[in-house]
Amino acid sequence: MDVVDLTFSARDDLHLNIPRAKTPTAWITMGFHEDLNQAAVIALDGMLKLMREIYGYGRKEALALASLVVDLNITQIVNGVKGVHAVLPDGAIM
Repeated sequence: MDVVDLTFSARDDLHLNIPRAKTPTAWITMGFHEDLNQAAVIALDGMLKLMREIYGYGRKEALALASLVVDLNITQIVNGVKGVHAVLPDGAIM
């Protein structure tokens, strides 16, 4: 990659307690913790909140749907901190 163009926007209407990102192909929520299981719980919880905000699902419905369409990826294992990203591909929910 020679050139990368990034655009950042500050949103006063969002109150996030964990990082999330929108890529051209998916939504991603992130969890970081010393314990890998806790990192996964944080990432998944963030995804369930996102699914409730975007699609209006209750927590139980979001969890049931997430078990089918959300992938958890281990993204960091250095410095004692583990990272997990929950990925919801575009088009997975119609």
